Amino acid sequence: MNLKSQKGITSMDVTVAIMIIVIFSSIIVSLYQNYSISSKRIEREAEATEYAIETVEEIKANSSKYFDDENSNKDTIPVYNNEVIGNTGFTRTANLVDYASLEGNKDKKLGYVKNVSVVVNYKIGNKDEKVELNTVISKEN
Repeated sequence: MNLKSQKGITSMDVTVAIMIIVIFSSIIVSLYQNYSISSKRIEREAEATEYAIETVEEIKANSSKYFDDENSNKDTIPVYNNEVIGNTGFTRTANLVDYASLEGNKDKKLGYVKNVSVVVNYKIGNKDEKVELNTVISKEN
């Protein structure tokens, strides 16, 4: 029996095995980090969308006051201006713009249809993000 053919594990084998483990573990850690960041981004965007929808619904529920004598002939009605939503870190801006004052609609009458624009701002890390929703409300007869 030849003793040289049965050496066992060499230092080169151990080095290659450690390098493979380090490469694969760094790939797994990187994938987990990307998953975690993406998950948080999606969660924050969904929450911002929920706040934007709530704001639109609130404006629609109170739409009659935006068509009263005081507001019916205004081009723009600011509803919220960078208002912080509770303790959430989200801010919202909401404006109503009369449809007749929008470009291309100068021949329309003021006070019947308003364009509602809601923007909810938030941060992901150092990056500013926003969700914007637009809809219209009309005067009820």
